[in-house]
Amino acid sequence: MSTPAAVQTEVSAQGISPARKAEVFTRLAEPFDPREIKWRVTNTAAFRDKRGQRLRGRVIAYGDPRAYQDRLNELFTPSGWTRRYSVQVVQNFERRAKGSESCVTAKIVVTCELTIFGFGTHAGLGEEWADDENAGTSAEAQAFKRACSCFGLGRYLYDLDGGWVDLDERKQPLEKPRLPEFALPVSQRNTKGAGSANGHHRNGVVRDDVVARLKQLEGEVGLGLSRWALHQVAKVDSIEKVRNFAHLQSLLEKTTDLARGVERLRRAITTNGGAQRYVELVRELNLTSDAIDDIPDRAMLRTLVTRMEEGNTQSRAPDGGVSQMRGVFLQEATRVANERRRPLGDVVAELSDGDFTLATLKQMTEADIPRLRAALERLRSVRQGRS
Repeated sequence: MSTPAAVQTEVSAQGISPARKAEVFTRLAEPFDPREIKWRVTNTAAFRDKRGQRLRGRVIAYGDPRAYQDRLNELFTPSGWTRRYSVQVVQNFERRAKGSESCVTAKIVVTCELTIFGFGTHAGLGEEWADDENAGTSAEAQAFKRACSCFGLGRYLYDLDGGWVDLDERKQPLEKPRLPEFALPVSQRNTKGAGSANGHHRNGVVRDDVVARLKQLEGEVGLGLSRWALHQVAKVDSIEKVRNFAHLQSLLEKTTDLARGVERLRRAITTNGGAQRYVELVRELNLTSDAIDDIPDRAMLRTLVTRMEEGNTQSRAPDGGVSQMRGVFLQEATRVANERRRPLGDVVAELSDGDFTLATLKQMTEADIPRLRAALERLRSVRQGRS
């Protein structure tokens, strides 16, 4: 078979040159036009705030399979790539759908082998419950897109964090979430390198700026969190190994967010004798040491910040008298009520072990501080998952 016209240039005796391959892989990794991105609601929940009762949903982004096909046709022509599917039906799965009894059903499992001539072959797996009327189509699309991601096509979509948005009566997003900078085509980004095919300005100035900022943030967030972010975004262990500019931008966003968390933690440590509490907390959580470098991931950072800030609130409350303690208790009880989606009055009665109610809380005096302190202890046990 002759070499497709779109990749016919720069072919050496051994095939396509390394320089041409690098260029093509960069173009494969380029994000799709935002109009090609769709959003699927994965979870829903009712929220009540100043605007009243609202239905919100967590959404994830995905690309239409035709966008993947168009990109392959653009780079390689329709004759420059091919795919092959194999389908299996796996029987005897017990499944319980929402609002129904469990039943025994099957799964449609599809394997897609995608071959780009001169660039290799990768496979992807897709699956769907057989009782879904579109099971075959869904599993096929999933397998195809996963095979494409092995070449870098659409891979950036896995780096998008799902967010919560308002839903309409059909449980569909009222507005599409705004895509971050790294998830936009280079021509649509507000960067100095917007006119370049790979996000670089002359002599790689934009890339150098991003790398320099990442190096600075690496010192701020510590070694453990920096390595966690690198693995999450690009599956590498150093900034120098991140070749894709979109990955660099995603890494910059994640590391900047981590730096905010670390700054909150540092403030909590230096407030109201927090240093000693932090040492005790580190020991309780079995961390290697109390050094920032030894915080292993974002989940642990979030735990440390939450526990330290709650500890600071507890240490300040008695100094402000019954009025401040009452305010702290109401603030924390409201959080629990929102998380559990229960009336605030019920939560107050539960956390006080029936000792007082939302109405009598407002009438408390200095003599009631021990009762409030006991309720605060129970509340914090709930917030920390110990009750």
